[in-house]
Amino acid sequence: MRDPALHAVEMGEEFVMMGLAQGEYYSVKGVAATLWRHLAEPHDLAELCTAVAEEYDVTAEACRGDVEAFLAQLRDKRMVLAAP
Repeated sequence: MRDPALHAVEMGEEFVMMGLAQGEYYSVKGVAATLWRHLAEPHDLAELCTAVAEEYDVTAEACRGDVEAFLAQLRDKRMVLAAP
């Protein structure tokens, strides 16, 4: 799920975030914004893949690698936390 310390604002179909700990601004749109929206609450990888599959008319298996890669980037930048 999202790091609650990260400040995010939804602007149309895009999210703009500022992380004080990261000291950087971020912006996501498209599939990344869809994932960010769902990360407001704890979800596992399968649930996130299903959400993307439903919204973008692809299979959950087809998008799994991309979802995993995006989550890895978010973890590396300390933008998401493991749910308790």
